[in-house]
Amino acid sequence: MPQLRIRSLTVPAAVLALACSHPLAPGDVLVGTWSSADAILTAATTGATFTVPCIAVSLPPLRLDDSLTFRATGVVTQAGGLVTSRVGDPYALVGHVLGNRVVVPYRWSVPGPGADTLVPRGRGILVCNA
Repeated sequence: MPQLRIRSLTVPAAVLALACSHPLAPGDVLVGTWSSADAILTAATTGATFTVPCIAVSLPPLRLDDSLTFRATGVVTQAGGLVTSRVGDPYALVGHVLGNRVVVPYRWSVPGPGADTLVPRGRGILVCNA
């Protein structure tokens, strides 16, 4: 009888591992949490949140296009410090999935071209120098 229990737990675990390891494809909705020292993106099928120092944004679900890029306009839900965004302002976010990472252009702290690479389940260190 104990062997039956072990076997019954092994099959669902293997299915879950396979389901979680498949690569994202065009049309998929981004689901998970990615972060860097400067940003946190938490995405679900119901919507997403993007947080950078002094600003938090609520976004609709992030659906990937043919190039594994997402574009969404959300609304600023928290703003403080010396930022030009205010609560209720629109906030456009563009990003690209690269393997298991999410790359988003700098918009919040570094002038000019550049991007931040967010890693899965990382821990952001967000400090608002107000």
